[in-house]
Amino acid sequence: MPHKRIPLIIVLSLIALFVQLRFPAAAFSQAWVPEKGEGSVSVTYQNLVARYHVDGMGRRSRVGTDSAQSVLMDFEYGITDKLALNADVVYVASKYEGKFPEGPLDFDARWHPTLQDTHFSLRFNLRQRPLVLTPFISVTVPTHRYETDGHNAAGRHFHELLIGVNAGRTLGRILPNCYVDGRYSFAILKRFAGLNLNRSNADWEFGWAANRKLTLRFLGAWQQTHGGLNFPEDIHPGEEEFEFHDRVLHASYFRLGGGATFSVNKNLDLNLAYAGTAAAKNGVLVGGISVGFTWKFSRKHDISKVSARNLPRDIPNGLRMF
Repeated sequence: MPHKRIPLIIVLSLIALFVQLRFPAAAFSQAWVPEKGEGSVSVTYQNLVARYHVDGMGRRSRVGTDSAQSVLMDFEYGITDKLALNADVVYVASKYEGKFPEGPLDFDARWHPTLQDTHFSLRFNLRQRPLVLTPFISVTVPTHRYETDGHNAAGRHFHELLIGVNAGRTLGRILPNCYVDGRYSFAILKRFAGLNLNRSNADWEFGWAANRKLTLRFLGAWQQTHGGLNFPEDIHPGEEEFEFHDRVLHASYFRLGGGATFSVNKNLDLNLAYAGTAAAKNGVLVGGISVGFTWKFSRKHDISKVSARNLPRDIPNGLRMF
């Protein structure tokens, strides 16, 4: 039937629009996995602004405005009913406006777009009831040799190995139509300049399905780097460490936000979220919005028959900020 192809046409058109506009990114993962042969395609646009830098003591300083726009394109596929593959790529554009440029791209106050990193993940569902447990392993691979110095650095250009676990459950009789979903990961990096840059990340989500179309979500994210340098105590202009200090900071943050997911039908979700930094050290106070969509497909190529056995209808294929 012609009407069954409309969501796919919308998805392909929006993907083409995002690519042409050269916007850029952010990703997510859940405890619930798709069934064998089923999956999803997601596109997320994010717009972030940081007006304050923070040092190793958490003190703020105004050194200009860092802006970044990104698009994340993510593909998820159920290899088996318990094992899922995720692959994504990030396209980012950054701009710095201020009196303290540090890198070669900081002087013109223009947008500098480029591909950043790709991520490949495998998730294996160990348990489904009442608590869903899904360990995962993931790798981060830079797409090319992009700029890593200055406010307009596209990223840190590190290869990473992440191991962790997703956990989630519906709250049933306690809070009807609600769920919680969380993730912890430990990132392992090769030592750089003799420094340990391994880090821990955790993010979580509390959701309430207000009705069959709308789900409201409360979001949180935390990071702690287990080594690295503190600014400005360990970093001084003219020294070697200053040339790559953005890559090796002992960075930590705590971010909070909220969002909503609107289910157009069983196969297409629209997402909107906002989050900001509540506290940080050796980084920036960043905040912004993200919008995106997720289109779910089935192994039979009939999008009207996507199963919800592993992904309950009141739990959207959510959107994670940062």
